[in-house]
Amino acid sequence: MAALERYQLLDARSEKVLDELVAAAAKLFRVSNAMLSIVEEDKVLIKAPYNLPVPLERIPREQSLCSATILQEDTAVFEDLDQASAPGIDISLVQQLGLHFYAGHNLRTPDGYNIGSLCLYDGPPREFTLVERTLLGSLAGLVMRLLELRRELGAHADSTAMLWEAVYRALGQQLARLTALVERVAPAGSPANLTPAVAKEAGDIVGIIDQFVAATLRRT
Repeated sequence: MAALERYQLLDARSEKVLDELVAAAAKLFRVSNAMLSIVEEDKVLIKAPYNLPVPLERIPREQSLCSATILQEDTAVFEDLDQASAPGIDISLVQQLGLHFYAGHNLRTPDGYNIGSLCLYDGPPREFTLVERTLLGSLAGLVMRLLELRRELGAHADSTAMLWEAVYRALGQQLARLTALVERVAPAGSPANLTPAVAKEAGDIVGIIDQFVAATLRRT
């Protein structure tokens, strides 16, 4: 909780850079819903929601799969929630929303604390391959790097507005590349899973963004 407090994330205000990254993740993995979760002591804050079936801001920890995700180091995947169980988690809310697939990866601070997750939901059950799990982990690492930069600069500090604008601009250009990649390789009716080649290309784009953000952090 002390690590989480450093990032000043405990409100549901929309933040453009996070919203766009989560939306890109949903489109890349071809899932209906995605979000960032921020895990508090008793509640889970839904940050940067993409296309959730109903508007939600906070839910009890015992109803959030992200509460289970932060307790492990690897990507948490439930390919079919009707056939799987998450110890200590009531999945009835997720099922009521018609969602049967979940994949999430921790948002891990540089000093090793899991404060939330980048997570994907979809209606029908589906396979989630090793290369997709790796790519989701890379995206979650990028989100955490952005949160670290946000913490260093201050969320709304006037003195850093120009630097944030450069981050937005660079991120937007690379997210456009991701969107173009998805449109090129995933026409309607094609398999939902990413091929290793597409996952690698997407990972390279994520890596470019991550290097830019890391370089910006070093200059702060």
